[in-house]
Amino acid sequence: MALFGNLHSVPLEELLQVLAQKEGALEIWNVKDIPATTIYLKPGRIRSVDQNGKPLDPLMAKAVLQALIQARQGSFEFIPEAKPKHRHRLNWPLEKVLLSTVTLQDELERYRPYLPHPRAIFKATLIARKHLSQESFLQKALPHLERGASAETLAKALEMPLDLVRFYLFRLERKGLVERTGQMESGRSGLLTLILKGVGL
Repeated sequence: MALFGNLHSVPLEELLQVLAQKEGALEIWNVKDIPATTIYLKPGRIRSVDQNGKPLDPLMAKAVLQALIQARQGSFEFIPEAKPKHRHRLNWPLEKVLLSTVTLQDELERYRPYLPHPRAIFKATLIARKHLSQESFLQKALPHLERGASAETLAKALEMPLDLVRFYLFRLERKGLVERTGQMESGRSGLLTLILKGVGL
């Protein structure tokens, strides 16, 4: 029997606990800034997190679950016995995912006052490449960070929530894997160029 409702009535964290021992597809849609998402479950585990019929990699899957757990608007339907058509599997223990997601959210809130400005530009340090195997966010963001990028730019490029990117940058900075350049991404440089052109410089 299918189960359906709204995240306003049943938040995703509670919903996943209810469905913990079920097998099927949990479809979620009408969530602001998040495309329609399907979470494939089997007893005690998350098989896959899909968007547009394609599986998300672990970093993106974590970011989407993080955002969906915080969401209080959106519709859902659980389709029993449904399985993904692809072979990609996360195979994550459900309880562990819920615990790590809640822990991450608590950390994010604790360090929120210290998170970098969305437009502060960061660059990868010389030792960053040595830590790629332990840092999945760094692995994905490295091409941008080698050139220099802000949290705002990374959030758009990686399609991740801005605050989560700011938190990851904060954590990487504390480990010495990225550093601030002292510059900010803004419209000021464009304005300055126009002013200089106007005065003939």
